[in-house]
Amino acid sequence: MSDKWTWKTAHQSPGAGIIIVKQISNEWKILGMWCRGGYDIPKGHTEENESALETAIRECREEVNITNLKFTWGIKKIILNKLTVYIAETEEPAEIVPNDKTGIYEHEFFHWLDWNTMYKSTYHYLKPAIIWAKDLIYLEDKNSEITNT
Repeated sequence: MSDKWTWKTAHQSPGAGIIIVKQISNEWKILGMWCRGGYDIPKGHTEENESALETAIRECREEVNITNLKFTWGIKKIILNKLTVYIAETEEPAEIVPNDKTGIYEHEFFHWLDWNTMYKSTYHYLKPAIIWAKDLIYLEDKNSEITNT
């Protein structure tokens, strides 16, 4: 396998990303970045001597200029084939930025989406991660309500 990343070979290389959520009007919204006909999350190829978590954090900075990530639910992950996905919260605004090596914008635009819109409009292989993240957030919120009453 070539070390050169392409859309066709991306699934063959280890990678990592983060489902980024934000409280907007007392609702959890998920960051969706539009690319190639679907919503994506910040993610990318793991570089040499880099952990999956380091990759995921780097990709958030490189793709949407978010550096303040709070792992509210712990450093939990789901592994989808060779892609490791984490979940984190932010209060920072997102911004689609060009790739620092190629100058190319990898995504067209972004929106803070409700869970159903993200699920319906994301790539098929990311759907299990979206369900996992939603369940993690709402189970945690429900457990907080139970212990606080």
